[in-house]
Amino acid sequence: MSGHDPVFDLRFKPVLLHPKYWGTWLALGLLWLLAWAPVRARDAVAGSLAPLLVRLAKKQCYIARTNIGLCFPQLSPAEVEAMLLKSVRTGLMGFIGYGAWTARSKAYLQGRFKIQGQEHLDACLAQDEKIIFLMPHTWTIDAGGVYLSSLGLPMCTMMHSAKNELFDWFINRQRARFNGIIYERDAGIKAVIKSIREGKHFGYLPDQDHGREASLFVPFFAEMKATLPALPKLVRLTGAKVLPVLCIYNTEAHRYELLIHPPMAPYPSGDITKDTRAMNAEIEALLQDWPEQYMWFLKYFQTQVDSDEGRYEAGIRAIRKE
Repeated sequence: MSGHDPVFDLRFKPVLLHPKYWGTWLALGLLWLLAWAPVRARDAVAGSLAPLLVRLAKKQCYIARTNIGLCFPQLSPAEVEAMLLKSVRTGLMGFIGYGAWTARSKAYLQGRFKIQGQEHLDACLAQDEKIIFLMPHTWTIDAGGVYLSSLGLPMCTMMHSAKNELFDWFINRQRARFNGIIYERDAGIKAVIKSIREGKHFGYLPDQDHGREASLFVPFFAEMKATLPALPKLVRLTGAKVLPVLCIYNTEAHRYELLIHPPMAPYPSGDITKDTRAMNAEIEALLQDWPEQYMWFLKYFQTQVDSDEGRYEAGIRAIRKE
């Protein structure tokens, strides 16, 4: 951000040339080069690296296994491992192709997408509706946001800053490539409400754990989850329609797909607990056929109903002692 402006500052800063960022520059340069590589060859390399990453990323995979087990208790340990491997494989394919969203043309990027449910978006646009895109954390969520803004839709979203200042600058510059607006999450929601009222559409990331005080506990798959009840409030204050959207990377077809569900209706109902649960139910429906696309390594269930200790902390401590 710059000064008191809640919009992320996309200007290049000389500090980004500091030697501590040289490794990041090298990685970004490699991603740029990979953007021009044949897609199937790039995906094959990513797929071959997935088993190695599962062995090396012990903490992240512990979190992912825990999450998958909580959400799908009917799965056997072998089935949990299979979903984890598929998720890591999908994530690597998405990451290795990440540079394309900066390096390649708008026409190329749009051509990499297949859309399901376009009629739901078209109907909202035809009625000049303000739209809140409900977008769960899939591996290729950024690609979905960039695609929507590439269509000429006036978009805004809210993101956490990355710890690496150079990578943070790079990804937010990419997210804003087609005139999207990126707000820093710490700036608060007032700027987003103002933007929606002025006619911008909002990409809302609904599924992270924001702690006990800010949340309600409602079911998410088979587990109770601390869930931010912000969506019904946003709809009430802006009059926007909520379109549930899932961006996936189809590893068999080697392409991105955007799955658009009908608008949530009637919404909100006036019962905030019911409305918050309805949001989680929409995420479940989006992921029903594509659970491996989810970023399972995020601490979705960190806040527990009956304990002040973080859900994952004991397991992470045990891993660090190994």
